[in-house]
Amino acid sequence: MKWVLVIVKFLFVGALFIVSNNHLYLSNPHDFEIFKQYYYVWLGNVFDYGKGITSYVVQSQWLPS
Repeated sequence: MKWVLVIVKFLFVGALFIVSNNHLYLSNPHDFEIFKQYYYVWLGNVFDYGKGITSYVVQSQWLPS
């Protein structure tokens, strides 16, 4: 349950950063469309970086020589 809250907070804070850095007003339909585009790109980048980190960790040699 705690992990779900951490993930939700992470996604919410990311959305707040996108809105504040781009000066978007979500009540405006045009700005909301721009927000959705930025948010989907950001989510894609988060997953890409997560895949990269995971592949690096999996390929690391964990046992001592």
